Amino acid sequence: MFRPVITRSQLSIRRPSVLSDIESGSSIGNFARRRLFSVTSTTMSEPQKYEYVAIIPDKLDALERRVAVRATHLENVKRMFDAGIMVSGGVYLDGPVIEGSTPSFKGSVVNIIAESTEQVKEILSQDPYTLNDVWDWEKAQIFNFICAVRKGKP
Repeated sequence: MFRPVITRSQLSIRRPSVLSDIESGSSIGNFARRRLFSVTSTTMSEPQKYEYVAIIPDKLDALERRVAVRATHLENVKRMFDAGIMVSGGVYLDGPVIEGSTPSFKGSVVNIIAESTEQVKEILSQDPYTLNDVWDWEKAQIFNFICAVRKGKP
């Protein structure tokens, strides 16, 4: 079942002239991000929020720490998801999960709704994986993200 990323009331759709944006030196990607797909708050005084994807690899020696704090991390993830801060999240692996063995964890990928990249870092800095030295922030990547389609977890 298809689930939209944001509700119609949250989507700010304006129909400015594409030509005027291009003539002013703006790229089509910037045009889409600024004009068509921004998540807006319900009141004018709240800052505009966007969806970001954070790809955060684990440190090479983090497996034992990851497993030790995983339950606390998942409690934090649930709180963020319930609050509408986290849209999705999960682990990425080195290979398929083989029954009866520990998965080969490589890091985490999360989608966060925030005002800026800095706010994403601030939010994730409080996660147990950050606080317990699991994530390798020197190799982390955070991007603005526009989801074309999203389906619930199988």
